[in-house]
Formats: sequence, C-alpha cells, structure tokens
Amino acid sequence: MSELLSLNTSDSGYIRDPYAALTALRDQGPLSRVIVDGLPVWLITGYDEAVEVLSDPRMSNDGRRHAGPEARAVAWTGIATGDVAAHMLRTDPPDHTRLRRLVSKAFTPRRVTALEPRIRTIATDLLAALPTGDEPADLFAAYASPLPILVIGELFGVRTDDLGQFRYWTDVYLGVTEQEGRLQVEASRQLATLINDLFAQRRKELGDRTLDVEGEGTLIDGLIKARDDDDRLDENELITMAFLLLAAGYETTVNLIANGLLILLSEPARLARLIADPRQLTDVIEEFLRFESPVKASTPRYATQDIRVGDTLIPAGDAVLVHFSAANRDPARFADSDAYDPQRNAEYAGRTHLAFGYGLHYCLGASLARLEARVAFEELLAAHPDMGLALSTDQIEWRRSRAMRGVQALPVRLRRA
Repeated sequence: MSELLSLNTSDSGYIRDPYAALTALRDQGPLSRVIVDGLPVWLITGYDEAVEVLSDPRMSNDGRRHAGPEARAVAWTGIATGDVAAHMLRTDPPDHTRLRRLVSKAFTPRRVTALEPRIRTIATDLLAALPTGDEPADLFAAYASPLPILVIGELFGVRTDDLGQFRYWTDVYLGVTEQEGRLQVEASRQLATLINDLFAQRRKELGDRTLDVEGEGTLIDGLIKARDDDDRLDENELITMAFLLLAAGYETTVNLIANGLLILLSEPARLARLIADPRQLTDVIEEFLRFESPVKASTPRYATQDIRVGDTLIPAGDAVLVHFSAANRDPARFADSDAYDPQRNAEYAGRTHLAFGYGLHYCLGASLARLEARVAFEELLAAHPDMGLALSTDQIEWRRSRAMRGVQALPVRLRRA
C-alpha cells in the first residue's frame, strides 16, 4: 500500500484544482491504483472506461455483499454506516430495479414540468431580496443554494422551517473527512430522524385517503403510497429514498447553478454571448455540467469477480471509483477538453458528459436539475445582465467534499436591468 499514490481529497490544492492531479493520473492510463482517503481503489479517469464500468453488471454497488475487507474498514464507504447510507445508489438489481420502479411512479415528468411556474416564483422572490449597487451579494448563499432546497421542499411538501436542519446535516454528511467518521454517523442519524418525523406527520395528515401516486399530492405522498403489484417501500426504504432524493436534488443542483455562474462571470465575454443569444442556454448548461461537474466521483463499486477493464485485471472485492470530473475532461472523448466550449454539444452529438452518471444508476432527478438551472439563469440574467464578480477568480474558495464540486461563496456586484 505504501507504494501506491495517495490522493487526499481534503488537500487544499486538490480542492481548488483537482484537474492537475487527475490529468497526471490519466496520462499514465485510464485506470490507476490509488489510495483515496485511506481506501485503495481503482480510480477510473478515462471516459470509455468509465462507461464500461458503469455499464458492467459484474460491478456491484452493494458493498455490504461484495466489498473486500479494505473497503469494509473505511467509514466513508458507508458499508458500516446505518440510517441513510443504505439507499438506492448502493443496491443492485433486482432490489435496485424494484426501488427505482416504485419511486419513478412518484417522480414523474408531469410532476417535474408542473413545477416550473413555482420555480420561477421562488427565483424572482430570491432575486428581489438581493442587494444592488456597491454592496456585493453572495449569489451562492442567497440564490444558488436556497433555490434548489426550496424547490425540493415544494416537491416534497416540506415546511420551510424544516429545511434548515436538513440542509445543515446534509452539508455535514457530505463534507466530513475520514478523520471525522463519528460526525458522519451523527449526521446520518440526525437526517434519518428528521426524515422519519416528516413521514410520520404526513401519514397523520393523509389518514386512510386513497392517493394516485402519479397525480396530485407531494412527493412524500407518492413515496408513502407507492405500489407495484402490492409491493411498497418499507420504513427504512422510505427514509433512505427520501434522503437520496432530497440530498441529490439539493446538493447537485446548487453546485450546477453556482459553478455555472462562476464559469460565466470568470470571463465577461461568456456572459455577454449568452445574453446576446439566450437560445444558447441549453447547450451552455450541458457544458457547465461537463466542464465543472457538480459530482466529482461515483459511489464505490465492487468487482463481484475478477474483471478485466482494458489491459487491467481488477480482482474480486476491490473497490472502483469512477471520477466523473476526470472522465468529462478526457481528451480522447472531448477535443480541447480543458476548455469551456458550449458549441461542442453539436459537434459531439451522442458523446454526452457523465455528470448525471450512466446506465442503471443514471440520475433520476436530471430533468428537474436541468429545469431549475434553466429557470435560475433565465431569471438572473434578465434581472442583472451587468453583474460581475466582486473577487478575482483565484480568490474564490471551493467547498471540501470527497464527492461534490462546488464553491463556498460567490460574491457578485449587481446592477438592475
């Protein structure tokens, strides 16, 4: 183990710029044997190899069944952590198939599309509260962060007062280091308690009412009533599913909006081009997702048998991490991959980024994230086309997280249109 390269994801240099280390690894090959925060893993940095691993049914997400002793001994894998850690992303078919089918009934495109007017109202209300003039506004704390959590609260039917604690403990859960394993366990317990209380309260309100899962009602209602041939989510599945949808729907979209804003504001010409032609916004958002992926790396996967990926043999039980940020900048897939270029979407039709994953575990909330980002940028650019960063880009600090990529704050000076 001492001969392996050690990747400390809490290192300040890696937090600020993970791409230098990832590029160096990928230059040596698309798979690297690396110790990531105490765990020896096969780190996938190549695009094609990432797709191969994410598509291979012999690669398991269920560490409780298939992880080797090295992964079981490391807290951040979630294998030994109860409460919210045993969610759908950590299951395989047929359990994963059943869970995804059930929750999909409650997370329909119709429900997502119907949210657009409410998302616009939330966005405009947040914008109205921003300071203008010489006083900088932190667009992370005042706009990018509250918008997704309020939308998720709307979707779930959660009171605004309940969202603060959820947001706090989610940030703790996703941001702790290996040395803070006890804090992660406490965050997991707190989140499970909060979510369980929400379900208990809503059950009382629903009583014996019959509810069309794909019709009216909140997402919590849909999860409670979700059925498929008399199948239903049990209590633990309800809690872990709610956590997954809440955390994924909040954290990833926050980072998509904030990272995208930083990309635009770091070079004013980018902002000017988008304002001149707002029709570019769809391609711009896709390039945000590729260029500065909100989720850096997948949850660990485990080889259920000896598996060959390219020229490398991965032994059964070994942990594998797919690094989305690295795969999305693989020059073998994307020409000039370290450059921001929203026009590449037309040139690379069918060569999509991996920001929302791939295969069975493709993000269930991808359409909601794209909708929120589109509305967030449309409303912000209409209200403040002349905005600019209040700091230089090298003064922007990034949040510490093994899996997520996002800024801590985004001070911006605003002038109303």
